[in-house]
Amino acid sequence: MDNIRQLSTKLNRLSWIIPACFGFSCALLAAGIALLMLRTFNNMEQTWLFSIGADLFCMAVCVMLCFSCVLNFKRRNEHTRVFVALLTTNATALFLDEAAWLVQAIPEFKTMNLIINVLFYMTGSVLIYQFWQYIRRVLNMENSLMRAADSILNMLLIPTLLLCLVNLFYPMYFSVDDAGVYQRCDKWYISQLYMCVALLIVILELLMSKASKKDRLVAFSFAAIPLINQLLTRYIFGISTQYAAMLVSIVLIYGVLFAEREKTITSTEMELNVATRIQSNMLPNTFPFLPDRTEFDLFASMTPAKEVGGDFYDFFMVDEDHLALVIADVSGKGIPAALFMMASKILIKNCVMTGKSPGEVLGTVNNQICENNQEEMFVTVWLGILNVNDGTLVSANAGHEYPLLKSPDGDFELIKSKHSFVVGGMKGLKYRETEMKLEPGAKLFLYTDGVPEAETKGEKQYGYERFLAAVNRNSDSSPQKLLATVEADVSEFVQSYPQFDDLTMLCVHYIGKDGNDERADS
Repeated sequence: MDNIRQLSTKLNRLSWIIPACFGFSCALLAAGIALLMLRTFNNMEQTWLFSIGADLFCMAVCVMLCFSCVLNFKRRNEHTRVFVALLTTNATALFLDEAAWLVQAIPEFKTMNLIINVLFYMTGSVLIYQFWQYIRRVLNMENSLMRAADSILNMLLIPTLLLCLVNLFYPMYFSVDDAGVYQRCDKWYISQLYMCVALLIVILELLMSKASKKDRLVAFSFAAIPLINQLLTRYIFGISTQYAAMLVSIVLIYGVLFAEREKTITSTEMELNVATRIQSNMLPNTFPFLPDRTEFDLFASMTPAKEVGGDFYDFFMVDEDHLALVIADVSGKGIPAALFMMASKILIKNCVMTGKSPGEVLGTVNNQICENNQEEMFVTVWLGILNVNDGTLVSANAGHEYPLLKSPDGDFELIKSKHSFVVGGMKGLKYRETEMKLEPGAKLFLYTDGVPEAETKGEKQYGYERFLAAVNRNSDSSPQKLLATVEADVSEFVQSYPQFDDLTMLCVHYIGKDGNDERADS
C-alpha cells in the first residue's frame, strides 16, 4: 500500500510536465511563424521554402499531439510523459532546422548560424536517446543485454554532445563561411554514428524481443524510416527532412501502440467498474436498518478510492437480541483484494451465525483462510456482537484500528485494547476478546485506516487529532450526520489530492431496550 501511495504521489508531482511541454511546443510554433514573417521570402530558394514549410507543418503536428495528451487526463502516466518529452524535443529540432534556413546566406548572422546548427546537432542526439528510452519502456525491453546497451548509450551521449560543441571552435561536422553559408565537412558522417548505434541496438533487441509481432514491426519504423530518409537525402543538401521522418515514426508508434494500450486500459477499467459495483452491492446499504427496532440506530458508508479496494463493513442480527458489527480492511488493491474481501465477508458472517463468540469466529475464519492462501493476503478485522437488551458488547480486534466510543454525557475517545494478529497471517492463532457495557445514549464509531491516513500535499496525514475534533463537534448528531461530517472534513483536508484508500465508516447509536425511539433526524 505504501509503495502504491509513494508512486501515485510521485506521478502527481510530475503532472505539470505534460502541460509545460505543450506550452513550450506552442511557443516554438509561434516563434517559427514570427521568424518566417520577419525574414520574408526574399532571396529564398525553393528548396529552402520546402524545408521551412515541412518544419512548420511538423511542429503543428507536435503541438496537436501534445494537446491530445493534455486533454487525456486519465492516461497521464510515465509512458505519456516520455512521449510528450519526445514530441517537444522533436519540435525543438524542427524549430532549430527552420531557424538555420532563415539565417542561411546572411553574412551578418554567421555566428548565429553557427550556434543554431550546433544546437541542432545536439538536439538530434538527445532526440535519438529519448526515442530509444521510449521504445524500451513501451515494449518492456528489460534484460541483461538491454541494460548493457542502455549503459553504452548513456555513456556515449555525453561525448557525442561535446563533439557537437567542438564545432563552435573547429569545423568538424560543418562550417559557416564568411557569406553565412552552411556547409558540411568531410567528417560530417561522425555526427550520425550515435544514431546508427542506437538504431542498431533497437533492431537487435526487436529481433529478440518477446513483444507481439505487430508491436515489433511498428517499433521497427523507428529505425527504418529515419534510415531510409538518411539514404535518400545523404547527398542532397538543400532538403532537410530528417526530423520530419522521425515525426512520422512517432505518429505511427503513437497511433498503433497507444491505440492498442487504450483498448487494454479501457477493458481493464470496465472490469474494475464492474468489480466496484459488485463490491458495493455486497455491502448492506438499506437505511434505516430494521426501522421497527428502537434499541439502536446505525449508519455505514464506504467512499471507494479510484481503484477497487478491500475495505468492507457488515451488520446483521444474529438473533432477536444480538447485533453483529464488522469492519475490515484487506491488504492490497484491485480485483484480487475485492475477491479476498468478498470471501472474508462471507466466511465471517456464516461463522457468526453459528453462535460462536467474536474471538472464536476470527480464529475459525483465520484457519479457513490460511488453508489455501498462496498469495499471502490478510485482512484486519474488528468484530463485535452487541446485546441490544442490556448494551453488553463483546468484541475482538485482529490488527484493526481502535474504535471510537462516546459515553452518553461525554466525548468520543479512542478505546485502546491489545490487538490480536491479522486474519490470514498464521494458522492456529487465538484471538482475545474484550467486553464492555454500552449505556443508553452511547455511540460506537468504527472506521478503516483510510480515514486517519488520508493525505494532502506534502504527505501530511489527516490524523487522529483532527478526526476526533471532527466527530466531537457534532457528537450529538445521528450516525448518518456524523459520517457525513467526517467525510466532509476529510475532503476539505485533502482538497484535490488523490484519494489512495477507501473511506469506510460505521457508527452505532445504542438507545437501549427500555428507551424511547431517540433516533435523530437524518
